[in-house]
Amino acid sequence: MNAHVRAPATLKLRTHSLIAFVLQPAEPLVDWLETLDGWLAKSPNFFANKPIILDMADVDIPLKDYRSLLSELARRHIRVMGVEGASRSLVGPHLPPNVTGGTPVNPASAEAPAENKAPTAEQPTAERPKAPSGRNLVIDAPVRSGQSISNLEGDITIVGRVASGAEIIAGGSVHVYGAIQGRVIAGVSGAGDARIFCTEARAELLCLGGGYVTAEEMDPKTEGKSIEVRLVEGEMKIRILN
Repeated sequence: MNAHVRAPATLKLRTHSLIAFVLQPAEPLVDWLETLDGWLAKSPNFFANKPIILDMADVDIPLKDYRSLLSELARRHIRVMGVEGASRSLVGPHLPPNVTGGTPVNPASAEAPAENKAPTAEQPTAERPKAPSGRNLVIDAPVRSGQSISNLEGDITIVGRVASGAEIIAGGSVHVYGAIQGRVIAGVSGAGDARIFCTEARAELLCLGGGYVTAEEMDPKTEGKSIEVRLVEGEMKIRILN
């Protein structure tokens, strides 16, 4: 009697690149969480469904306080996928794993901006790389609420509107031939020459090179105007084009 021979299963393994936002807690944690709540009040869905890494290099807290911090973040719907720079006592079962080898970029700073000023990015310690070329993404349709479009290796061009609740994340520049009503984050791959262009500014959030401005903080003169956002000596500037 012949036995049935099953073909061996194939194990498929591949790599996958994604953007992870790095949060850097600071002591006292109560004040840091209060600052985070201020950010979330302006952009409540900013961290939703995004991979988050905690940079704990500058925070020295016991395990009990660390678990409490993770609980506070989870209560704010911020799920931590990994941790950098944590002491050995903060890495173990049922805790986020220690991750290494990532490429640092300039995520949005959660520091409160100075009054009547757009926030500034950290001063670079070396020449910033230019925006990657040859991998630009063009979307010939409006971006609907709830959609997230990302291209970490180049520019993004949207021929249409970016609706409220939509999100655009680009390694280079973002060009929107229509209204920006959602969130646009440009230059996340460290491109110092990245810019944001749109024909009608009504954005919930504009972020470039570590600086950001929300709808509440934006100069009313820019509303509904065609604008350019760029970095000038590390400071985020918004210029009306018409």
